[in-house]
Amino acid sequence: MPQRRLLFLDANALSAYRWQDGLLTLEESFKSDAHGQEAFAAYLPPHRKSLFYLLAEVVEEGFQADVIPHVQGSDRTALLKRKIDQYFYGTPLSLAFTLDRETSGRRDDKILFLALTRPQFFEPWLAALRSAECQLAGVFSLPLIANSYADSRTRKTPGQPKRFLLVTLTRGGLRQSFLENGQLRFSRLTPLTVDTPDEIASACAVETTRIHQYLIGQRLMERGVVLPALVLVHPSQTASFRAHCANTNELSFEFLDLLAEARRLGLKTPPQDSHSDALFLHLMVRKTPSQQFADASERRLFRLWQARLGLNSTGLVVLLACLIFSGKQLIQLYQLGEATEQIRQQTQAAGQQYAAALKTLPTMPFTSSSLRALINRYDNLVARSATLEPMYQRISAALQLSPKVELDRIDWKLGNNPEEGMPAAGSPTKPTAPIIPADQAFVITDVYAQLPAALKNDERSLKTIIDNFSASLSKDGKVQVRILKLPFAVESTKALKSTDESSVVVEAPRFSLRISQRL
Repeated sequence: MPQRRLLFLDANALSAYRWQDGLLTLEESFKSDAHGQEAFAAYLPPHRKSLFYLLAEVVEEGFQADVIPHVQGSDRTALLKRKIDQYFYGTPLSLAFTLDRETSGRRDDKILFLALTRPQFFEPWLAALRSAECQLAGVFSLPLIANSYADSRTRKTPGQPKRFLLVTLTRGGLRQSFLENGQLRFSRLTPLTVDTPDEIASACAVETTRIHQYLIGQRLMERGVVLPALVLVHPSQTASFRAHCANTNELSFEFLDLLAEARRLGLKTPPQDSHSDALFLHLMVRKTPSQQFADASERRLFRLWQARLGLNSTGLVVLLACLIFSGKQLIQLYQLGEATEQIRQQTQAAGQQYAAALKTLPTMPFTSSSLRALINRYDNLVARSATLEPMYQRISAALQLSPKVELDRIDWKLGNNPEEGMPAAGSPTKPTAPIIPADQAFVITDVYAQLPAALKNDERSLKTIIDNFSASLSKDGKVQVRILKLPFAVESTKALKSTDESSVVVEAPRFSLRISQRL
């Protein structure tokens, strides 16, 4: 991180301080003349990489409160610029910040405009900073820092009064800042020509009475309302201030311990008297106000430093994230290696236990290769085993399509020759045995059925029914159907006589067919 150097500018001189972790060290002081400005220009180049903060404590300052319509974006920027040019024409050291919004009507914005009204006083010092290419963080005034101090005190003690007057002593004089609802409303610097504690305390009482009357005249305070005045005083001088600053019906003085406030805010260089310059310089770095007086061109190098810092910070965060991720992966890799080694040892131990267990078993009567071949053959048999369910479903579907066919029985077997037992063509009594490879297997199903007796003498109808039934069985082409026996050559049935010998029962015509399916 670059060093921070704080510049305190009043009507008589500019003092340069080095700030580090709350420790404030005075390096040099330059008078407000040509020789002092030349010495300041020579002081800057060796410290051009530092961040510079300029705190102005001058009487040439302006405050103007106004109300503007509640607009945003470029319209608001243009409106604020026009108002600033209207109130403080000719000075680039100006700013505006929102105090509040009205609670009725259009709910316009309440704006406080501030400016350092003598820019030619600041120009030589700013020109030296530009020439040395120093990184200027901003130009601030003590009222802005007083606003930050009041905000920090309000956070510490929430019971602070709604309106109060903050009185501080600096090298530039007696500063009185009026704050309302935690916001700066007005401030005035009164140069002092006295330096003893009693004279300063007397001047504080007189000027506080005057500023109170001014606030009433500006209608910032109502008559008859007590205004609290918080005075920052060194403990060694508190008695003098108490003796001269007496409470009245309109003013109530409260003396704050400057050393205690310095410790509370982290200033490691305790003030030696009631001058609070060091405290406000420290606050300027620790609680830097969001707004300042310098324009963008004066702060260009500071903005570049901020951008570079942001990029470097982002890169560092990404690098740290990568390192953390890599460390996590290394830890996981180490844990995985340990787990792998543990599993390897367990596997080795299990292998030894398995080998020891094998030694206790009796010797097998055949080799492992023979057992493997046997198991393979068994698996092949299981894979080629057929079930009757598909064939039963096929026969059932064919019977649904041929209602006149009545099933007698079904014979089922496995074989490698579906033609076995079939009558040869032209010789119904002598079967043929075609040569079929031995490695082929078939599911052979012989179906025996009968037809209605009324159709016995209608050979054409019998033939049609049998053909339709056979076609129904083989319509998907997965099986072969062959007729084993037809009912045409059946011998005459014997007449069965009833007890009264008045009726003759004719035997129903029967047929059989073979269904074969390759496994």
